[in-house]
Amino acid sequence: MYPIQNSFSHFNYNIRIMKSSLLMIIPILLGILVLPATAQNNEYILDENYDLTADGTVFLDSEDAEVTITGSNRNDVHLRVYHRVDVDGIEWGGGDFKMNITQRNGDIYIEEAGGNSNSFRIGNIEREYRITIHIPRSVPIDIKGDDGTYDISDTGGAIRIAADDSDINIRNAAGEDFTFMIDDGAIYMDKGQGKLSITLDDGEFRVENGLFSEIDASADDGDLNFATELFDDGQYNFSIDDGELELDILDGGGNIDVVYDDTNINIFGGFTIISDSEERTVYSVSGGSASIGIRIEDGELFLRNSK
Repeated sequence: MYPIQNSFSHFNYNIRIMKSSLLMIIPILLGILVLPATAQNNEYILDENYDLTADGTVFLDSEDAEVTITGSNRNDVHLRVYHRVDVDGIEWGGGDFKMNITQRNGDIYIEEAGGNSNSFRIGNIEREYRITIHIPRSVPIDIKGDDGTYDISDTGGAIRIAADDSDINIRNAAGEDFTFMIDDGAIYMDKGQGKLSITLDDGEFRVENGLFSEIDASADDGDLNFATELFDDGQYNFSIDDGELELDILDGGGNIDVVYDDTNINIFGGFTIISDSEERTVYSVSGGSASIGIRIEDGELFLRNSK
């Protein structure tokens, strides 16, 4: 009898403790749930002009933005930023969105302040984020981005982009130096010349109407598509692992040294085989003296002579 009574007594005691704890916790939870949206601004607008030296560079660091960059005959930089977040629910933590614009040594740095990176939201969230930049045509641009879209046109300076999970469209770029480092994204170029360097991981790159004298491209689990003229004494190097390469020769010629393993090679147009072995084939295209080196493993190769 006594052990049973003691068990019931302990059980009732534990129930009372749990009820007391719940009574203490419920007001705290209710207090959190009725918190209003935090101090993040619903709308942020920046519309300013900034001076830039003749040899200055425009640096941009942004995340999840629709970016438009256009070159023209202007002498300064016009920047417009529009950011709006609508939260149909509850939000707390974080802070106001804003951009930091600094001018150092003739360069302009456009960077997100990152005030709302630690916010917590419950409910439906709608975000509108646009960055529009008008620059002097000859100015170089250096972009660091994540999960954004970029539309770049009518520029004449060097372009450098390091981006993750982004879509990039470049049109009518008259510069002579292009550097891209892309992870899980896509780049499309209409025209381009000079030097091109690209490192691609799980993404896609395509250029049409190219006039490149030098290409250095590598891809891991990616697709590369080049339609370009070949320059005499030009250097073109491609390294592909578990991906696809298409090289479309629009003009010029030279030797193409292909080293491959577990790769399908597809040839279209006029090519001459100079040498052939189990894992290496050297082709020749008449009309020039360019040097093309291709190293491809576990992939697909398309060579086209469209002259």
